[in-house]
Amino acid sequence: MNRIADKIYDCIIVEDEPLSQEILESYLQDCPQLRLKAICNDALEANQILLKEPIDLLFLDINMPKMNGIEWLKSLDQSPKVIFTTAYPEYAVEGFDLNALDYLLKPFSFERFLRSVNKFLSLQDKVGEKLENQEETILVKSNKKTYLIKSSELSFIESEGDYLKLHREDDCLVIHDTLKNFQTKLPSKEFLRIHRSFIINLGKIDFLEGNQVCIAKKMVPIASSYREQLMQLLQE
Repeated sequence: MNRIADKIYDCIIVEDEPLSQEILESYLQDCPQLRLKAICNDALEANQILLKEPIDLLFLDINMPKMNGIEWLKSLDQSPKVIFTTAYPEYAVEGFDLNALDYLLKPFSFERFLRSVNKFLSLQDKVGEKLENQEETILVKSNKKTYLIKSSELSFIESEGDYLKLHREDDCLVIHDTLKNFQTKLPSKEFLRIHRSFIINLGKIDFLEGNQVCIAKKMVPIASSYREQLMQLLQE
């Protein structure tokens, strides 16, 4: 299985022992999907980084000065995924209670380290696949009713003044909205604006004829300024 777009994940090492820092850094050099953003000597230093930028994974020591790793992790409202690195096995149960991905007991080999990394990457694959497979839904109000519609149900969207007609295969919902605003709610890879008054679902096209497309047995005009982009997307 190919990982979602071969994404690179940012990580930091939170460790006060120089030798352990060096070992982890050298191991990470052989893990191209992980990008080391910083090496922190204590939890407070790491905390400043989390306040400034998103981090995907922590390699977190437990027994450190100022605040130990478990205390710090408990203080976070939201934390990255965590792999504990420690010389103290007695912390293992408490570490897993905090939903740690893994618990590396020092000294650990590269093979053991890699197993932890692969566990993290496999988890990201599952999250990415779930997001990719999750169908977009949109909340709309029409005729004093609230509808939760799937984007895949829409054939095309038509603008008429201050209102939009959401054309589905079997019906049409009229809502108060602008075409520009409604387009932001649609998955960009599936929908394309082809006219100042129309957005179409590319997967619903039956055929093209001249400057029109046929969708759900209706002919929709293509403005000349959008035609080239439409043809490029259809060829892809």
